[in-house]
Amino acid sequence: MKNLKFLYVVILSIVSLQSCSNDEDVKNEVDLNAVAFKADVHLRTSTLSQKILNYITANYPNLTIVEAEEEDNGNIEITLSDGTELVFDSAGNFLGEDNDQDDDFGDHNVNISDLPKSITDFITANYPGISIEEAEIENNGNYEIELENDVELIFDADGNFLGVARDENDNDQDEDETDINPADLPQIIKDYIIANYPNNTIIEAEIEEDGSYEVTLNNGVELEFDENGNFVSLEDGNGEDEDDD
Repeated sequence: MKNLKFLYVVILSIVSLQSCSNDEDVKNEVDLNAVAFKADVHLRTSTLSQKILNYITANYPNLTIVEAEEEDNGNIEITLSDGTELVFDSAGNFLGEDNDQDDDFGDHNVNISDLPKSITDFITANYPGISIEEAEIENNGNYEIELENDVELIFDADGNFLGVARDENDNDQDEDETDINPADLPQIIKDYIIANYPNNTIIEAEIEEDGSYEVTLNNGVELEFDENGNFVSLEDGNGEDEDDD
């Protein structure tokens, strides 16, 4: 009898070790450093067509652009400073406001409670203590999940992890830029714009991590100022630079 009990304990130990080993194998199979491209591509405001800039200036005069993206179906999605999302086609024609209440433009927000269990289980296991900030289903069917620590994850339509989200235009996007209200710009910058661009308005204003400023006007001109508000350079919508001598 003692031998049987001993044998039983040995068998349980082996099964337990194999189970732990299998769990480790599954965990090790997940490459948290994997990268997956986002369905949408970041666009600099200065590269938007004049048709789009004119529409926003005329119809949303008191708002600025905080984000511009090209969707995988060719549409351009613009997020304004009050959270309004505008959708334009590739030719710059206005299609409508994306209120996420329907699926008119393909991509749409998803309630966290409606996410596949495989996604929430993955995040719980690999990002413990970090909650989901936002979830979207893109035109291509993938899930894009933004965590509260600003990490974005991509899963396929079945909830399988594809990788950490990366923008194909990452080189054009400075994550250290922060959008600010044009009214909060230093007076020296506002005076410079009034003097040199009296017929234009500010459609985007950002402050860099080093304290310098980047201002985009509604004609597509992008102005750079140092941390003291002194003009440094400009780039027009065609990407031509002109430095201040």
